[in-house]
Amino acid sequence: MEKSKKSKAQKVASRKKREIDLLSLLKAVWKKRILVILITIAVGATTFVGAKLFITPTYRSSFTAYINNNKEVKINGLTNSDVMAAQALARTYSEIITSRTVLEDSAKPLGISTSGLKSKVSTSISSETEILTVSVVTSDPDTSYRLAKAISKTAPVEVAKIVDGSSMSIIDDPVYPEHRYKPDYLKLTILGTIAGFALTVLIICIKQFFNDKIQSEEDLTDHYNIPIVGVIPDMLSVSKSKGDYYYYKTPDEQSSQKTVEAK
Repeated sequence: MEKSKKSKAQKVASRKKREIDLLSLLKAVWKKRILVILITIAVGATTFVGAKLFITPTYRSSFTAYINNNKEVKINGLTNSDVMAAQALARTYSEIITSRTVLEDSAKPLGISTSGLKSKVSTSISSETEILTVSVVTSDPDTSYRLAKAISKTAPVEVAKIVDGSSMSIIDDPVYPEHRYKPDYLKLTILGTIAGFALTVLIICIKQFFNDKIQSEEDLTDHYNIPIVGVIPDMLSVSKSKGDYYYYKTPDEQSSQKTVEAK
């Protein structure tokens, strides 16, 4: 029992002392290169097919507006206090535009369902500016465009009713989305392919690192510091070419040779 405990302790100690041999890891990966390639291609293809089947394409239509804290926009006469006030108003406007009242007033005349409408409309403010961008993202390009167009007309009127002494001017009108907004199938496929390759290589490297089997004479000297006295050749895996100095014959080959000698 004590000897077995000592041997186990020695194995654990030798494993802890084992350094990562990059060359052996690379050899292990190269040996499994066909498997790595197949799994990488399979994961990339699965990612593409999965995105096509399970991710609904969405389309975005947006417009930009200029926020001013005066009812009449006079850009040449703006002061620093006006700009700061307009930037603060932009945050207020973004909350008002995405409110239930504005969204329902915009969607109902178009016959668009108001269920979950707030999650389809988003706003963003350009840094250090009074420019507000409103985006509508839905699974139908026509719905995105029509709703964005309706909000661009409804929002200035509703905002003027709520915030006195301010104005909102549309800079860029909504544009019909001719191309898909999300998902990006190419990007997802590339990410899936990279993930498949990295995961396969990682698994191979981990298995190689924790492999305790002796695979060559160098493993004895490198990991266990055991001198090599002699090597017993593998008679079954040796090549059968004429230049070999030994050759193992299977029982079938031996019987066929005896038959030839008998004749």
